[in-house]
Amino acid sequence: MFKSKFIASLSAVALLASVPFAATSFDATAKTTTTKKVTEKKIPVQFLGMNDLHGYIDGNNKKDAAGNPVGGMASLAYNFEQEKAAFAKKYKLKSANTNSISVHAGDTVGGSPAISSMLQDEPTMNILNAMKFKVGALGNHEFDEGLDEFQRIWQGKKPIKGITQNYEYVKNYKQTTSDMEILSANVVDKKTKKLVKGFKPYTVKSIGGVKVGFIGIVTPTIKEVVLAQHTNNIDVVDPGTAVAKYTKELRKQGVNAIAIVAHSAVEVDKEAGSSIETQGQTRLKGDIVDMIKTANTLDPKNSIDVVFAGHNHAYANGTYKGVRIVQSYNYATAYSVVTGTLSSKTKDFIATPSAQIKYNYTQTDTVIQSNAVSKKVNNIVQEAKTIVGKVMDLPIATMDAAKVSRDRLAYPMGGSSVGNLVTDGQLAYAQAADPSVNFAFTNSGGVRSDLDGVQNADSYVISRGAAQGVQPFGNILKIVELTGKQVKEAIGNQFTGGYGLEVAGLTYTYNKSGVVDVFAGEEKIDDNKVYKAVVNDFLIGGGDNFPTFKSAKVIDDLGLDTDAFIQYLTNTKNLNTATVTTPRLSVVQ
Repeated sequence: MFKSKFIASLSAVALLASVPFAATSFDATAKTTTTKKVTEKKIPVQFLGMNDLHGYIDGNNKKDAAGNPVGGMASLAYNFEQEKAAFAKKYKLKSANTNSISVHAGDTVGGSPAISSMLQDEPTMNILNAMKFKVGALGNHEFDEGLDEFQRIWQGKKPIKGITQNYEYVKNYKQTTSDMEILSANVVDKKTKKLVKGFKPYTVKSIGGVKVGFIGIVTPTIKEVVLAQHTNNIDVVDPGTAVAKYTKELRKQGVNAIAIVAHSAVEVDKEAGSSIETQGQTRLKGDIVDMIKTANTLDPKNSIDVVFAGHNHAYANGTYKGVRIVQSYNYATAYSVVTGTLSSKTKDFIATPSAQIKYNYTQTDTVIQSNAVSKKVNNIVQEAKTIVGKVMDLPIATMDAAKVSRDRLAYPMGGSSVGNLVTDGQLAYAQAADPSVNFAFTNSGGVRSDLDGVQNADSYVISRGAAQGVQPFGNILKIVELTGKQVKEAIGNQFTGGYGLEVAGLTYTYNKSGVVDVFAGEEKIDDNKVYKAVVNDFLIGGGDNFPTFKSAKVIDDLGLDTDAFIQYLTNTKNLNTATVTTPRLSVVQ
């Protein structure tokens, strides 16, 4: 067969050379034997993204720069439905769902307010299901109670008495099995070196006949921000190395369009002033950029098109080396709309996708009820409020201001007013058990929200739920011994990567080089003296990059930080906010 075709080809060449008009005959023959030309189809694609929901299904009292309220998952459901409908109309699509995919870049749960956390974040998972989220990534907070518990709520399994926290509240709550695939390409079992059981590194979705790959990544610093007991059996592979491994694998499967869903940080150039209001395209930096650099080195043909980032609760919308990178704050205050065009010929995006970060403007009840999806989501929210509200709406104290802020005096160090209040409460809690305790320390990242009050005449009522929203984790408080030198070193960890420290019982001064002096009252602490402090078990494990606490001597166990805070406010009765607004750190030359 091969030989006869070769002879025929030689004959045709000879005929072409000897007969002037033979070309016409030859071309006609060629047309009947060549493959029919493939017409390129251009397929419009829309990705709707969010990150770091943390169970804030009912909003977080946030506003945009003009004072308009933002947040709430019922509102996000409505806004997503409008985005999808407008996209489908623009491109004359048969359905609003076929070319649109919703993604969440990790920390769907954990660090949640009472409306979600008291029900083990099951309302949050039900809502994401109702909104048809299809792709997600493991975040560090999915590890808060261990991966087994996260998999339980993700898979819609029943709670276990004696094991599941808040069992009495959640035992009769209606669960659903999530349709969202949770991806994790860089977390491996320490013993087997294989990916942790139950999670895939990537998934592939078909849009208009073109395959689009999604790879899931978690922050490389996960062991610094999660209780050691939940991460001591895992190792974390460098994100760029993991991405390069699976972009190669996907390419072998004919997948050229690739999105990374990464619970990992990206920051914008602050000098550029880029924000939702400006949508400025600006320089990007952080773990995501490092990941792309490594992936480009290990797999130069990686074909990454877009990255959905998270973890540092920031705004980002820009490109690096032709890759679109987005992040939309946290707590459902904003979302990303990424659009692009796929080619049926190249099986890839024709150009770098474009994006806009938008506020999730809070909608009225009438608007929410007008859409089937947002109405369903609202029903889930209201049901959770009803169940939890029986306990969480109970007033425990009053205060003389509308809120106590979690804004830090010298970010990224600690020093927030509500952080001062939390540590005051922990110090009082510890001193009730042991009056000789001198100091209290807590990580700024564990102070999750402002303390909000509801106005009643001339004061503001603090509910149990508002207090729990500030301290939701339920970390165990312990009394430890530290030398004065260790105290200074622990505070100084903030200058070598520590993510912020709140303090009580002391004040300190600092300069650009680090801690200068630490004072207990008016006196400098003695480097050689042994002091007692109350610290949570997360910090004792070196969490949030505070290694000094790992060497502290534990001498007693107390209760939970959440309970300590609620008890302190209850005992205080009427909080004078001026007692916690005075800074406990100051800069010196």
